[in-house]
Amino acid sequence: MNGRRITLAITSDLQNVPLIGQAVERLCALIPLSNIESHQIALCVVEAVTNAIMHAYGNEAEHEVEVIFGQYPDHLILQICDTGRTMDPKHLEPQTASPLDFDPCRLNSIPERGLGLAIMKVTMDKVTYTSCEGKNILTLTRFFRPCQGKEEPLRG
Repeated sequence: MNGRRITLAITSDLQNVPLIGQAVERLCALIPLSNIESHQIALCVVEAVTNAIMHAYGNEAEHEVEVIFGQYPDHLILQICDTGRTMDPKHLEPQTASPLDFDPCRLNSIPERGLGLAIMKVTMDKVTYTSCEGKNILTLTRFFRPCQGKEEPLRG
């Protein structure tokens, strides 16, 4: 399949995460996505990279987190790779209640953690996770929709 690909890498320091987010958002601006969609996808990558640093590497610096950005004619694939502890695949299984189902008017009902994967599942068309030969790969796929473009929503 024809596509274009770029690999970004940072050391596992949370201070480096905004660099990945900004780079992904800029790359998304080059393809048929709105600014809002580009920002949402960058947010998903920031969440995934943060999870890799915090959970796979236990906040230890000096490991590498790699983000592979692949653009294809009808979709986008982002792979977040680490060599730390593997994620329990149960985290990607469908849940009876989404952590995003909360009453925004009741501040104490808003979860403080555990929203990253839920945001990824809602934003992306496909989220998968594999671990092979010591490398963990979270793959985020987003298909381009026929009417997708650079238009911003109308403001009233």
